Amino acid sequence: MKDANERNHETDCAADDMLNRILSARERRADVQRGMLAEFGRPLISFTLNIAGARKTFPLAQQAFSEGKLQIARQLEREGIPVAVYREIFGDAGSCGIWALDADPVRIKKLAISIEEGSGLGRLFDIDVLRADGSGISRRELGLPMRKCLICGAEAHACARNQKHPVEELIHRTEELLRDYFDRRFADQVAGAALRALMYEVSVTPKPGLVDRNNNGAHRNMDFFKFIDSCSALVPYFHAFTMKGMRLKGTPGQLFQAVRYTGQAAEDAMFAATGGVNTHKGAIYSLGLICAAAGRLHRGKKKAGPGDVTALCSEMAKVSLKELEEKKSAPETHGEAAFSRYGFLGVKGEAANGFPSVIHVAFPVLRGLLKQGVSYNDAGAVTLLHLIATVEDTNIAARTEKRTYAAVRRKVQNLIDSVTDTDGLLCAARRLDGEFIALNISAGGCADLLAIAFMLVFLYQPD
Repeated sequence: MKDANERNHETDCAADDMLNRILSARERRADVQRGMLAEFGRPLISFTLNIAGARKTFPLAQQAFSEGKLQIARQLEREGIPVAVYREIFGDAGSCGIWALDADPVRIKKLAISIEEGSGLGRLFDIDVLRADGSGISRRELGLPMRKCLICGAEAHACARNQKHPVEELIHRTEELLRDYFDRRFADQVAGAALRALMYEVSVTPKPGLVDRNNNGAHRNMDFFKFIDSCSALVPYFHAFTMKGMRLKGTPGQLFQAVRYTGQAAEDAMFAATGGVNTHKGAIYSLGLICAAAGRLHRGKKKAGPGDVTALCSEMAKVSLKELEEKKSAPETHGEAAFSRYGFLGVKGEAANGFPSVIHVAFPVLRGLLKQGVSYNDAGAVTLLHLIATVEDTNIAARTEKRTYAAVRRKVQNLIDSVTDTDGLLCAARRLDGEFIALNISAGGCADLLAIAFMLVFLYQPD
């Protein structure tokens, strides 16, 4: 067994070896820069990451490098700065991107500083600019403030020179910044998909008995623009659902309890935006689960698909289903009333069972039609008919007798079975719209499921 001195010696040797490898990689980087200056005679951008410690390459750092490279390339394109050549170096000192450019080096430096100051990852970007003669351009030369320390906000150079902060603290802050940036960006993407799904759902026309671009359906207190107001108010909450899915640990049931308050806050925002009208209560519940599940799967680095998301939703929603069953004797909502009268489980049952109507009906129908080149509008309208024919919609159940509801579902199913082309089904949907309005029928539950199908397409089957 090795004693403490032997172990310390091995650790020191390993550290020395890594330091030598980093120094060697930096020298190679400098050689490439000198070679490009000699070959092209143009100013250079040299882009690396400010990563403390010996470990310069790890997945988040590589992701940040790719992001920075993309931001620089886009900014050069916006400014109309021609790129003569781009080269990339990988090594123990981290990745490095080098551009040879046809532009004034001072202009390039100002562009580089704008990225460092404006990007959410800019604190970690090190974008050096070299003149054609190899001399660098500093911020001080341009009369601009020096870069700030990642920890205390003082001048970074002074903190580094004086070794003011432990390396471990700098590493922790760096990893924290990286995780936060990419977590929030993913949450933005998910929230955007949720918003897009709700906007597409309300825009699909015709939708029998529902608010669309033609009319208000069987609703006197809702219109198209009230739905738009509601959609807009919900975006920050979809972001919050996703962030909680990524950040909160514990069981799926515990995650459900944790996001419940966010759901209640989202409902309050909806009612405030609509003047007290319930436009999206069911959608808040369903899409909130989807957002939280997508967030948890993302943090777990699992390559997820629609089935993975809905399976996790099932585990989360079983808490809510149990509560519904316990409230059978004292219903308060349309869903609870339908469960009490008919045994319909509604959105909570759908969620607890992994959204089977979405996975087995709406999503494959919608995706299939889109792959055939059918427009989002027409594909959505046809998908809705399939949902009305198969789903126990608590909104319809609350508005009509069970016999009438059964007859409506049979009629829609017969239409699907007998009319094979999209145009024919759209014509049938327009006729059904008048009939549903006359019967005061609104398939609001099916509309929410259509929104889920749209969201899963946007997240996992992009254009």
